[in-house]
Amino acid sequence: MRHLLRWVVMMLAVLVLAPHAGRAQTAAAPKQVSAHRDWSVYEVTDNRGRFCYLASEPTAQSGNYSRRDQPAALIVRLPGQSGEYLTIHPGYAYQKDSKVRVTLDGRPFELFTDGEDAFSFDADDEAIIAAMKRGSSMTVRGTSTRGTYSLDTYSLSGFTAAYEAMRGSCPR
Repeated sequence: MRHLLRWVVMMLAVLVLAPHAGRAQTAAAPKQVSAHRDWSVYEVTDNRGRFCYLASEPTAQSGNYSRRDQPAALIVRLPGQSGEYLTIHPGYAYQKDSKVRVTLDGRPFELFTDGEDAFSFDADDEAIIAAMKRGSSMTVRGTSTRGTYSLDTYSLSGFTAAYEAMRGSCPR
């Protein structure tokens, strides 16, 4: 499952986070379905079907890094799968075998890393999304392969409306 999610995130990184880069041949360009304050809903169709996701960029960024690409948080809903999955794209490669700390209004969660992405553990997906619906902000702290760290703050304003719009746009 996670290898499919990694493919989705890599494709999203090319299609969404770097809109002027080359497009994947098997996927159409993401289509923005709606925007809800700090979160937007997108859908993409490829040879596996249609999937939807929410995306947001941090409202504040800090850390001891010198440069990085644009970070983003995504909630992805894959075709034929139950549930949704949180992934964080920090704009750099994570330190191997490191963990990313996500804090939602004081409640900590730990994500595992794989290259340039961090993923929630399956058991945490529902709890994280529920906390995002109730919360007002989310912080994400990760460590790069160079040993530098980033601390990004995301607004959760509009998250619940965007989440419900995504579920309506991509029903199971």
